[in-house]
Amino acid sequence: MGVVIYAGGRFPRGRIVSPVTHKYAVGASVICPFGHRSEKGLFEVMRHLPDDGGRGLQYRLKSVTDGHERTAFEAALEIPPPLDAAS
Repeated sequence: MGVVIYAGGRFPRGRIVSPVTHKYAVGASVICPFGHRSEKGLFEVMRHLPDDGGRGLQYRLKSVTDGHERTAFEAALEIPPPLDAAS
């Protein structure tokens, strides 16, 4: 299950390719850089977006602090530290 076999097209015959899935679920909290590289904010994942031509999976995010929305690549996102570690 979850394995796609391409018989032709741009993939070599018989090559098995696993579909790529998003790492973060809709509703999850993530940390995303913005503005200057050192600035980061807490965002909620609003929806999954498709791969942008081989550049990676994307997400639609909403800022927890001011509600603005943005799009970010999965590689730029981080998991926030547990609440116990924040103190």
